[in-house]
Amino acid sequence: MSAESEYSDLLDRLADKHQERIAAALQELEERVAKLMATAPLTDGNLFDLEWALAARSEIRSIIDEVYLAEVQASIRQYRKVSESALAMLQNYGDFIAVESSVITQLQRLSFQGFEAIAAEYLDILATEVYQSTLTGRAFNESVKNLSQSINGIYISSDSVEAQKLVDIAANGSAAQKAAAVEKLQRLYGRDATGRNLRRYSVQMMQDSLMQFDASINTAIGKESGAEKWKYYGSSIRDTRSFCRKHQGQTFTTEEIAQTWSGSWAGKAPGDPFIVRGGYNCRHHFRPVFEE
Repeated sequence: MSAESEYSDLLDRLADKHQERIAAALQELEERVAKLMATAPLTDGNLFDLEWALAARSEIRSIIDEVYLAEVQASIRQYRKVSESALAMLQNYGDFIAVESSVITQLQRLSFQGFEAIAAEYLDILATEVYQSTLTGRAFNESVKNLSQSINGIYISSDSVEAQKLVDIAANGSAAQKAAAVEKLQRLYGRDATGRNLRRYSVQMMQDSLMQFDASINTAIGKESGAEKWKYYGSSIRDTRSFCRKHQGQTFTTEEIAQTWSGSWAGKAPGDPFIVRGGYNCRHHFRPVFEE
């Protein structure tokens, strides 16, 4: 196996691990928020205490910091080792220069800020749900379900054994099993797979954050070392975009990349082609090339 293929596989495995860990953190977040809600004063099973609802915001913020953002920080700390592995891989193909440590630190900080922004957005969503539920006297169980779905979507915990089995399959089964489980959850339990929830964005962001960090490092190393050509490489899977399949293994100049990536395709992400590559959830990469 070539050095670039081994490195691509390493990134894919690390992305999968980070996605699994953030999914587990979100399950813990759901449980912690449910425990917080269990302390809310009730009247005939309904929420009513607005003072408690206002105070709950700071408690939810603490839970998000302790569970969600702590897991994000743990994953992003591993990015420094990724930068070391990237340089080691590139040195199989030429005399490449490492980027400064301060650049890596700044890229890590920028990655974390993206997750801080989504955490702040969902703090507002969860706190607003608590307050509005209390203001309208909503049933406790209904409010907890709404909070859980805001966090995990169809993957919320359930007292129903059948529903929980389907959730587990949707999270861990084969592609066909996942699709069937999601369809049944939607049909029988009314769970929304496409609505807004923290898990939907976070799992994708975990991959995109890692891959864009790697892309930034590879681009910086290549440009600092004077490379003027770039190879587009990576593994193809079942849902690889046709755009990536078409250009996989090809070598481009910087000008050719700008021209080729100026088009449109499904899933294309805005931004620098060197960083966003094929778009959201893309597992392809640019490698700087020195030609004899």
